[in-house]
Amino acid sequence: MTSILTVTPSPALSGDTAPPLFDTWSRVAGLYRDATQASTQQMMLSSARIIQEHTLRAFISAAQACADALAKNAMAVQQQALERYIDANGKAAGMMSTAFAQAWIRSLQPAK
Repeated sequence: MTSILTVTPSPALSGDTAPPLFDTWSRVAGLYRDATQASTQQMMLSSARIIQEHTLRAFISAAQACADALAKNAMAVQQQALERYIDANGKAAGMMSTAFAQAWIRSLQPAK
């Protein structure tokens, strides 16, 4: 059994009515295209703005944390340096006292 397929134009697409219908569909597709483009552009721009804001916040936060850590480190090193100088001063005073005491004791001994 053989079937023959025949295509008959739809009354809506025949004659002079076809171009206005195609024009309407083209305009409808354009509306969706424009909406999609606007949404895509908004998504890209808003995402880029969010990334920039968070990057800037992270950079500022890191710079502040670094400055705080450097200040704390400088205070700790300065404190340790002061302690070392105090220790060296004490040792130097002890060495000088010992040297003076030995010199004084030698000066009290009879000459040979």
